[in-house]
Amino acid sequence: MTTKTTKAALAALTTLTSLAALSAPALAQNGESAATGTRATASGHSKTSFLETYDTNGDGKVSVAEFTAGREAKYKSFDLDGDGQVSEAEYVEEYRARLDAELARRRSLQIRQTYVRYGVLDTDHDQNMSLAEFHESGSRMFKRLDTNGDGVIDEKDTSDHY
Repeated sequence: MTTKTTKAALAALTTLTSLAALSAPALAQNGESAATGTRATASGHSKTSFLETYDTNGDGKVSVAEFTAGREAKYKSFDLDGDGQVSEAEYVEEYRARLDAELARRRSLQIRQTYVRYGVLDTDHDQNMSLAEFHESGSRMFKRLDTNGDGVIDEKDTSDHY
């Protein structure tokens, strides 16, 4: 790899790392209650997730009645034609629609966050980010991670985030 190619690759990696870190808050997901007939996407199979999904009265416990009501609501959300049966096509389509909505929501948030990030990077707000402005942001990131000030980021540094 040439020095020019290496520098370009390093610059691209720095950009991606910066953008990923800045966009993390926008990726946070909130699940919905099973009582509303919707399911949280990728909420997991933990007891905490179970309680968040099925504890409809907020008492920190899930009764058999709450669980059964939540499952019935979930089942009804799959039954798109309302015939009391759930075909494979309905089951997949319900998920596809939920996924499409979640992806659209996340995309919108990410695009808005991109404008915010650009506003931070374009410090003179002239609608053109210079290399100097880009490096300024990178320098702040490096300094926050280099907690011992030795000019190297390694396991000796105590900060996990910038």
